[in-house]
Amino acid sequence: MRTATVRDLRNRYTSLLGWIGAGEEIIITQRGKAIARLIPEQDNSTQNVDWSQSLAVKRDRSGSRVMTAEESSEIIHEASGKW
Repeated sequence: MRTATVRDLRNRYTSLLGWIGAGEEIIITQRGKAIARLIPEQDNSTQNVDWSQSLAVKRDRSGSRVMTAEESSEIIHEASGKW
């Protein structure tokens, strides 16, 4: 964790952005007191999802009716011109 003053924030913001980009947390001080904290944004797009725990995967499908080939073909034929 790094510390910077309000003046540093104003005059050296590119350096502080470099620290943030490197994953550093910065405490901003004014007259020796901490007034703010700058932290890097968390990248949520890289989270892994465990689909094996999904309710849709765990659902019991043993009682579900299976469509015939003719029914599937009819549905595909009906929807083919709409897209």
